[in-house]
Amino acid sequence: MVQDLSQQEWRLWLDPAAPWVHDRLYAPPVNLAKLPINSPTGGWAALQNTSAQVVHLPATVEQYFWGQNGNAFGLSGNYLGVSWFSTKLAVPATMQGKRVTLRFESVRLRAEVFVNQQLVGYDLVNSTPFEIDISKFVRYGQDNAVAVRITDPNGNFDWRDSQTFMWGNYRIQPTHGFGGITGKVELVATDPVYVQDVFVKNKPRLDEVEVQVTTDNQSPQPTSGTLHLEVKELSGAQRTVFAQDYSQTQVPAGQSLKTMTVRVKNAALWSIERPNLYVLTATWKGADRTQDRYQQRFGFRWFEVRDVAGGDRQFFLNGKRIVLRTSISWGFWPVNGIMPSDALARKQVETAKALGLNMLNFHRTIGQTNVLDYADELGLLYFEEPGGNQYPANGFNPTDSLGKQQADFYFAARTEKVMRMIRRDRNHPSLVIYNLHNERGAPPQAKDSAEMCAAHQLDPTRLLTYNSSNGDPTLKPNPRFKLHLRPYDNTFRAYGWFDQHHAGGPGVYHDNLYSGPKKYLRYTDHQDEIIYYGEEGAIGTPPRLQLIREEILKTGKNIGWETASYLAWYDAYDQFLTNTPGFRQLFPTVDALTTAMGNTAYYYQGRAIENIRLNNIVDGYAVNGWESMMLENHSGIVDNYRNPKGDVQLIARYNRPVYVAVKLTRKVLGVGDTSRVDFHLINEVNLKGSYRLRVQATDEQGRTVLSKTLPVRVTGGTRYGELLSAGLPLIPASAGYTTVKAELLRGSNVVASGDDKLFAVKLNAAGLPAAGMVADTSGVLANYLRAVGVNSFKEFKLGRPRGKYLLVGAFTPQQTGNPLVTDILEWVNEGNTLIVVNNIDKWATHLGRKEVVDYRGLKELGTSWYGGNFFAKKHPLFTGLPPAGVFNWEYQCFATYDRNRLGLRLFNGETVVACVSDHKKEVYSALSIVPHGRGRIVLCALDIFSTLRGVKATTKAEGDGENAALASLNTSGSNKANIVGQQLLLNMLRWAGEQP
Repeated sequence: MVQDLSQQEWRLWLDPAAPWVHDRLYAPPVNLAKLPINSPTGGWAALQNTSAQVVHLPATVEQYFWGQNGNAFGLSGNYLGVSWFSTKLAVPATMQGKRVTLRFESVRLRAEVFVNQQLVGYDLVNSTPFEIDISKFVRYGQDNAVAVRITDPNGNFDWRDSQTFMWGNYRIQPTHGFGGITGKVELVATDPVYVQDVFVKNKPRLDEVEVQVTTDNQSPQPTSGTLHLEVKELSGAQRTVFAQDYSQTQVPAGQSLKTMTVRVKNAALWSIERPNLYVLTATWKGADRTQDRYQQRFGFRWFEVRDVAGGDRQFFLNGKRIVLRTSISWGFWPVNGIMPSDALARKQVETAKALGLNMLNFHRTIGQTNVLDYADELGLLYFEEPGGNQYPANGFNPTDSLGKQQADFYFAARTEKVMRMIRRDRNHPSLVIYNLHNERGAPPQAKDSAEMCAAHQLDPTRLLTYNSSNGDPTLKPNPRFKLHLRPYDNTFRAYGWFDQHHAGGPGVYHDNLYSGPKKYLRYTDHQDEIIYYGEEGAIGTPPRLQLIREEILKTGKNIGWETASYLAWYDAYDQFLTNTPGFRQLFPTVDALTTAMGNTAYYYQGRAIENIRLNNIVDGYAVNGWESMMLENHSGIVDNYRNPKGDVQLIARYNRPVYVAVKLTRKVLGVGDTSRVDFHLINEVNLKGSYRLRVQATDEQGRTVLSKTLPVRVTGGTRYGELLSAGLPLIPASAGYTTVKAELLRGSNVVASGDDKLFAVKLNAAGLPAAGMVADTSGVLANYLRAVGVNSFKEFKLGRPRGKYLLVGAFTPQQTGNPLVTDILEWVNEGNTLIVVNNIDKWATHLGRKEVVDYRGLKELGTSWYGGNFFAKKHPLFTGLPPAGVFNWEYQCFATYDRNRLGLRLFNGETVVACVSDHKKEVYSALSIVPHGRGRIVLCALDIFSTLRGVKATTKAEGDGENAALASLNTSGSNKANIVGQQLLLNMLRWAGEQP
């Protein structure tokens, strides 16, 4: 009998006065007789305190009491110390004589369990299952008092698990800092002989499994009986496909293991596309008429590494090659922080599949069983790490008794966590890889190798790796970076597994990510190892704040460790859209804004995934990362509530099983410039033979720019990425978007297709004011203007400007005369325009002192996993440039993380380009126009300078198009995309001349 106690009422009470810091700690197995009895401060009646919170499980202290110390900001509101979870437990009289246990799915961190005020259990192997025999402590036919004393000594709220934590004198493994009962609690009653565990071991023969049944005889004498195995389909007709009895005589006291082979003819295989599941029932029938029944779901499937013809090492699932596309999840969840509801667990898997991913990773933290359950049911692979499985860098003093005690405790708890994880999860067909460390900085020690051996012995059916690393990229054997064990093979290999991390991202997709068939992001020609890129391309964008807000308000409960922060974050964005003219028209809702920002990250990640697929050598790619954290990391594909942060089709289209990958070497350039187009086939459906490739490029007016049909050959088989044609020149003849479409034809049938776009700018220096001035000691602005034929400006050094504009670059503001008046401001006041494109903080500060702008400092936009995004409204300053909205690849010259990315805290003027950064509850300005008298001041924090450096003019004869004298200016260096920034500068000057 199993009774779920999770949804009955529990009382959560904080006990901040309870001592815990200097406790002695115990790893399993624990002798309860030697443990101190820690009753509640103030006695057992304290658990009925009116300050206690009624909760259901799972629940954490942070879920209900974040900021109980009076400071909820950031991480300050975390609770450290002791809390109590208590409930009443009704134990039927019919259970007397049975083995009665409390089964905990997980707790964090230490649990001391009391029944009727007696200590019955102790465990601190966090986030793993354990059970406690309470048969001798309960009162049958009565209510029983259950109390669980939870101690939360520390913890992190970010991704780091590389350093151990201290609890008094003890080192413990790092884990997320939520304290509570973090999983279900069940009351279980069995006869003295019961089935303790079933492990269904997959084998290379796909229709065959090996079943290991562990029985536990709690009686003092040997016993006899029959073990009956039955296998049924889980869905459909639920047919019985296998049934057999196995007689067992003289089963000794304690645990016994029996192994049986189960073969099912024409077994329906478990795969990502068809996740067929079976349920195995092991029933023990004792000669004394006792009985116990254990059910275990499983799937027939086999995941392995193979060497194929040509020496390439590849992953295979059920005999078919698979290229893994995954994302790393740090294990944060809304409300309680550490454990998902069933609805969220399902949503996680469904969203991954909607994106076209075929795997997810439990990264730097142990996974959750309900997530794996849905991965099994819906068809998604999983990669799992225990989290915090470190070897302390400074070790322990082996000659000191305390040091030996600490070492014994640490390594016993560390290994027990790994073993429990494997026992818990090894029957899930979705789980295919275990990894023991992430970015471990040292080679394996003896205890690490022993742990690997023990883990592999417990589950020899899966690939087991020592380290997922960002270290040495060389290809030689290296235990630190490459040590692994293959299924059913006890040979330690230090070569054959190449895992490298490139955690940071570029901000948006940019042209250097693909420059040709052998020059692109993550190109490799190294075949004789598995090539797995374990952390790739962090790009931070905000969560779906509006959807989160709606979810919070729907529950009607303002609980959760991050709830208040999300509501304030939403309010900041909503108030900006309401109070800032021109932006609500583009983004009617906060959700429209955050989704548009998410789309920039999605587009980049989709194109990066495309790169590794067309490469054909790469075997796995993990996006950095899956869920966004509230405080520290915003690079997730989804937010903490598992809402996709952008349009899922932007990634899904690059995960299709077959399509033509159209790759442009330049996506942003000038009219008349040349981009080249390569065509690759992504082919996981075994197309092969002779085909025709039909290519057509059209501009925004529907005019054909390019039309060509080419004969191509397709290899098929395990060649999943193949170059069809390379180097086709494409010269945009008009400004705006040009779309390139490709179709792979067999006869008249289109069997695969694809497309891509470029944006062309027709650089326009016409209509600039006849007279103006430039203040720039670097010479960058003057050189650029002369290069585009603008020679009418004068150099400004001091005094009163002349002309319609003053363009400021590397020039420090100067004070002359009256402290509240400057010659420049008097000149602006008369109807002229000051344009500041560099030294922005100094100029904004200077103008703030003059009471011209309400300036309160700047914000450097986050990069990589923190992130930051620009977005612009419609304005004449962007004439001839890509449409208003969030800066994506079209504005790569400003948006990439290697540019100077700043936001101004301006509280007056007109915001034209806004920006946000990481989780700050504020919207900043990147380009504003501030009226002053009859004139105006343009403050531009966008990195225009980087788009101008090195520009040199060419003659028309040297160019390659009608407007070559201007368009070819952008060919300096290798970044033609800078033409967008150059045009924006020219637009500023033109706009200054158009103002009355």
